[in-house]
Amino acid sequence: MAYITLDGVSKQYGGVWAVDRVTMAIEKREFVSLLGPSGSGKTTLLRIIAGLEKPSQGRVLIDGEDVTDLPPHLRGVAMVFQEFLLFPHRTVRENLAFPLRMLKLPKSEIDSRVEWVLGILSLRGLEGRYPNQLSGGQQQRVALGRGLVGRPKVLLLDEPLANLDRELRQEMEVEIRAHQTDLGIPFVYVTHNQEEALSMSDRIAVVRGGRIEDFAAREEIYDRPKTAFIAGFVGRSNRFEGVATHSGDGTIVHGNGAELRARSHPALAEGAPVTAFVKNEKVRLHPPGATGVLPNAIPARIKHVILRGSYAEYLMTWSGGELVASRPRSEADYREGMEVTARWDVADVDLFKPEAAK
Repeated sequence: MAYITLDGVSKQYGGVWAVDRVTMAIEKREFVSLLGPSGSGKTTLLRIIAGLEKPSQGRVLIDGEDVTDLPPHLRGVAMVFQEFLLFPHRTVRENLAFPLRMLKLPKSEIDSRVEWVLGILSLRGLEGRYPNQLSGGQQQRVALGRGLVGRPKVLLLDEPLANLDRELRQEMEVEIRAHQTDLGIPFVYVTHNQEEALSMSDRIAVVRGGRIEDFAAREEIYDRPKTAFIAGFVGRSNRFEGVATHSGDGTIVHGNGAELRARSHPALAEGAPVTAFVKNEKVRLHPPGATGVLPNAIPARIKHVILRGSYAEYLMTWSGGELVASRPRSEADYREGMEVTARWDVADVDLFKPEAAK
């Protein structure tokens, strides 16, 4: 049996369904991310699990118990918010101990749990400091510790890294995932940042319009998108519009003055309009004419080169519009104004009916 179950959960505000018939099951040792754009319903889903919102329809079960009507403090869950919400006039130790004091636990138990959190989150030596004496990463660890100190069954995190700079955020991604693995409890993490979701999660639920577009392993979400929305939202992709025809060994998309060859998609009718996606990193660059008559080879001119550390983004123009390739800088020295051939493999093209892309 799954450890967390959402069974047909919906939430209505006035005439708007913020969450619409969501069913999903999360295992005990899983790290699951709810990934979606602003207003997609992902935070509402998290608040329903926490008990901060009651569903208009459906049930929530945790560890086999129906908790739909239980208040937050009786569910065995803890929540870490985007804002650290630390008491500025209390030390690290006092901030960690505060939720335990509210539970009226014995002092010995409070001290024991605080010491445990100080140890696992590398906060020893900081227990006497106040929040304004801590770095952003240290404050985030204290906020995380305040969620863990009650030893919850489930930890819920609502965009907790949004206010950190990129380098610190990446460090905390590694730390949070390591803590989840060590503790062996489910973490449910809300984010609109696909890099966070991909770096930490076992599975990702892509949320759109209050519904789950797909709930699958992170590799499947990225490499084999189930819908056009996921193909366009997760990762950076080039998008093409065209009409499909079928050949003996695949599907051809005619559009933008070119022919794109893809794997066979028998579900697409002959002559039907289609939307094709090719991820930027799948686009390889070659000198003009170097690819001969290979499929999916397009003459292009490099318009801009954007350096991204060890790799570069090449923004190109071609007869059908614009194209982007993300390539390692060590691969070749391509510069602005150069003529190139952009190419990708047949297996790198994802095809969808255009109505699914809306």
